[in-house]
Amino acid sequence: MKQELDSKFRALMKLLDDEDPRVFAAVEKEILDGGNEVIQLLENEKDNAEAHVRKRIDKLISRIYLDKLQRDYDTLLDFVFQPDFSLERALFLLAKPLYPDVDFVSIESQLNELANELRKRIGALEDPYDIVQHVNEFFLTEMGFAGNSKDYYNPDNNILHRVLETHRGIPISLGIVYILVGRRLNLPVFGVGAPAHFLVKFVPTLSGKEIYVDVFNGGRIMSRKDAEEFISDMGFSFEPRFLKNSSDLEMLARTCRNMARAFSAIDEQPKANVLMELSIELERLIAL
Repeated sequence: MKQELDSKFRALMKLLDDEDPRVFAAVEKEILDGGNEVIQLLENEKDNAEAHVRKRIDKLISRIYLDKLQRDYDTLLDFVFQPDFSLERALFLLAKPLYPDVDFVSIESQLNELANELRKRIGALEDPYDIVQHVNEFFLTEMGFAGNSKDYYNPDNNILHRVLETHRGIPISLGIVYILVGRRLNLPVFGVGAPAHFLVKFVPTLSGKEIYVDVFNGGRIMSRKDAEEFISDMGFSFEPRFLKNSSDLEMLARTCRNMARAFSAIDEQPKANVLMELSIELERLIAL
């Protein structure tokens, strides 16, 4: 099978510099139909090709990659409707096309390890503010998680396994780590998709008083009134919906949109377009 592919590919490569647009269109279709299997073959040929052929090869590789990216994200959309849908597996599926070697078991293991260590810190604490302060100290001081303000638009800031590896992220990715670990300990912790910023909310069962945490900015702890003022200080006319709990689907959609903006900021517009389309589709599902 591989020998047949190689033989066919060699024949197609001889026609790749043909100036007849009909010939090139036919050759392009045949190569694109080869999918991922021909990417390495194209890469090998590119080194020895003339400049105009190299440009054509680069475009073909990009087309194949983006077609696969779109198919992979269609799989993610299908997963949204499955009964076993979870935010952390969805974020894994979001990262997999970009990092083929990423391992979901490893992600789970790291989150479990953080939860086990945090459990030792909060023990039998009951006071909500004590719990929040100990959670903050664990994540931000002991583990060194922090906002990556110096390299904010690095796409890795949005990718769960990379945030777990580097301990750097943006408001929503840091908040999601906070939430996924907190859920393992049955903490009453939720995401809040405020405009232009993402917060974490604790809602203790007994007191019912909401406690907000700005994980990105050093774990600042805020009351409900503080959080309202925080949003107003950012230039928004406060509305109660700004502090409502975000669903897992909403956090996934916001992550996709942030990734699209990050790729756009580093001039990887084709990836940005695919991710923006994905975020729009997820937002459409949320609105249903």
